[in-house]
Amino acid sequence: MKKLIAIIALCIATYSAKAQELQMESITSFNYSIGIPVGNLSDFISKVSPLGFSIDYKRAITPNIYVGGEFGMNNFYEERSYQTYTEGTASISGIQTRYNTSIPITITADYIYTANNQFKPYFGIGLGTVYNYREIDLGLFNSTINTWFFTIKPEAGVIFNLNSFTGIKLGARYFQTFNTKDIDAYSYFAIDVGFVLMHF
Repeated sequence: MKKLIAIIALCIATYSAKAQELQMESITSFNYSIGIPVGNLSDFISKVSPLGFSIDYKRAITPNIYVGGEFGMNNFYEERSYQTYTEGTASISGIQTRYNTSIPITITADYIYTANNQFKPYFGIGLGTVYNYREIDLGLFNSTINTWFFTIKPEAGVIFNLNSFTGIKLGARYFQTFNTKDIDAYSYFAIDVGFVLMHF
């Protein structure tokens, strides 16, 4: 009986060690995102937005470098107080509501420090595009602009392992877009809390 228990314990320990070794071959994370507008975007909408998410998948090409892709959305919204707005020779009074929806799609590369099985700090860079929908409502009047931006996205954070296969991610991403003919460049931070699946 003691031999059987020892064999089972050895098998569990071996499997656990093997899982720790293989778990970081690829990572999928599902993230809740809080958007913080800065720069030109904060001039248009100053409120922090709790309406965001992202999904990313990365695969190891070396023990510490992971490449993959990311898709997400941050929806910014703000209602301005009753004012009179003037454009050219026309003036109109009312409550103005502003919307800005950003949908980034990026290719990413991360360096993940994997020596510690419990905490895994990481930092990375992403390149890609942002689809942007901007709308201004003022009474019966409505203005919308749709455009695509080129974007650069540095990020950093840490993964806390719950076990060999799952974890919690805390991270921050910074999106910097570049001028288009429709909208000037803007930027924002995305603060993420995510659930991580580690595959092997």
